[in-house]
Amino acid sequence: MHHGRAKHAGRRWLNPGAGLGFAGGGPQGLVLLLARLLLAPLFMYSGIGKILAFGLTASRLPGGEGGFGSLMAAGSIAVELGCSIALILGVWTRWAALILIAFTIAATLMFHNFWASPAPQVQSQTINFLKNLGLIGAFAMIAVFGAGTYSLEARWRRSKSQ
Repeated sequence: MHHGRAKHAGRRWLNPGAGLGFAGGGPQGLVLLLARLLLAPLFMYSGIGKILAFGLTASRLPGGEGGFGSLMAAGSIAVELGCSIALILGVWTRWAALILIAFTIAATLMFHNFWASPAPQVQSQTINFLKNLGLIGAFAMIAVFGAGTYSLEARWRRSKSQ
C-alpha cells in the first residue's frame, strides 16, 4: 500500500502556491509579504512627518536644528522612507530589516527610556518601548527569512534561473 500521495495531499494547504510556480509560496511567503506590508506604513508615516516638521524634528535631536540634529533628521528620513520602500517592494529586504533594527534600537533608547521618564509618562513610554521590542523582533525575522516569495527579489531570482 502506497501512502506517499495521500500523505502529501493532506498537506497541500501548507504550500498553496506550489502548483503556481512559486517555490515556497505558501503561508510563509504570504506571512512575509503581510509582515513587510504591515511594518512599512509606520516608518513611511514617520518619515513623511519628519519632512513636514523638519525643523521641529531636528531641534529635538542632539545638536539641534542647523547642527548635527539636522543631519540626524535627514538620516532618519532617508532610513525610514528608503527602508519602507524596500520592504514594500521586497528589494534589499534583509539589509532594510537590519538597518531598521539598528534604527529602532537607537530611537527606542533615545525617546522611550521609560526608566528616566517623569512619573506621568512612565506608562506610555513603557508601552512604546515594548512595542518597539516587537518591531525589532519582526525585523529580525525578516532579516533571517528574507523577503519571501512575493517580492521583487524572488522574481529576479526566478528570472535568472530560467
